[in-house]
Amino acid sequence: MDTDDLLPDLDLAQIMQQRPLGLGSVRHVLRIAIAVTVSWAVAVAVSHSQLALFAPITTLLVVQSSAWTTLGMSIQRILGTGIGVLVASVWVNLVGLTWWSFFIGVGAALLIARMLPWSLGGQLQIPVAVVFVLAIGPGSIGQDAWRVADVFIGGAIGLLAVFIYPPKPRPEVLDGALRTYRDAIIETMRQVGAASGSLADPLVGAQPHDYVATSRRLRDLADTARSALVRFVEGAHLNLRARGLQDLVQARAVQLRRRGGIGVQVRGIVGAANRLYDRPTVSPLLSGEEFGALVDRLVALMECVLGGPGQPVGGVDRGAASELDSALEAELRRAADSLVDTGGGLGGALGSVGLVGRLDLVRIQLLEYREWEN
Repeated sequence: MDTDDLLPDLDLAQIMQQRPLGLGSVRHVLRIAIAVTVSWAVAVAVSHSQLALFAPITTLLVVQSSAWTTLGMSIQRILGTGIGVLVASVWVNLVGLTWWSFFIGVGAALLIARMLPWSLGGQLQIPVAVVFVLAIGPGSIGQDAWRVADVFIGGAIGLLAVFIYPPKPRPEVLDGALRTYRDAIIETMRQVGAASGSLADPLVGAQPHDYVATSRRLRDLADTARSALVRFVEGAHLNLRARGLQDLVQARAVQLRRRGGIGVQVRGIVGAANRLYDRPTVSPLLSGEEFGALVDRLVALMECVLGGPGQPVGGVDRGAASELDSALEAELRRAADSLVDTGGGLGGALGSVGLVGRLDLVRIQLLEYREWEN
């Protein structure tokens, strides 16, 4: 199955879009603190800059929880700060430091930054460096060159802090996102079956069923799972402790692709059921009780194939799934035949037949998922 669009490109354009991931665990905070301290000590020992400031700040900003993101932040920081320091140094030494030269310098830095296809954090490195240089005041070109050198020192130490012993990727974060998405898909189907045709009072106008709001969350949860997959892939890239995880990456990508397809169909079922049931002007030939019984069978098959709430990602009971699938297929065919044989023509049964067809499409997707898993 093609999953290329779910995975990051891991190229130069993508690395320049890397953004900070946050401080993360206590262990990662300790790693940052040690790296920043080492960076400051090295800068004090070797730098000729008046303030050993740029090296520890650079290390503080670039050390991330993955080698790939740290590399991206380091490149953005080094290039952005180098450009900013050099431009600001030339400018302030030419015209001096006044309110108008400060304004023009910062404005020009912002204009340059916005033209670069970098992340916002990378773009801001240029004006931040300009502000630092202008606020500290004019110095010699040699002093400003050492400020740039300090940035290289800080970036190099930041890279070493992550590449020497990188954090091991955590598949449990990705698996947790996939489980949450799966559980939401199943819960949405369960709500559709329980609520459709069972309301005491008809819905007014375009008022939706409550399960419509639940189904809208599926898209956000799919995006969250995809973001977790991207972070996992980035964490495994250039990581010496991530050997043997490529098969897991591909397996989780396929699971997300297949569950995403099922999630799209479930949202379609939600839309069809919402229009068909509990409306004063609509009389579906497939009663709410019959629809609910079919959905219950489909939910049982989903839990068997995808796993129930709290169960691990993947893993299929092949025998039980085959039995549930056969029973559901028979019930769907029986329901479709009864709708067509009502004598009122297919037009009156179109909505109900279409809903049964959507249920059958999810069943087929579950069948394909089961065959892939095994």
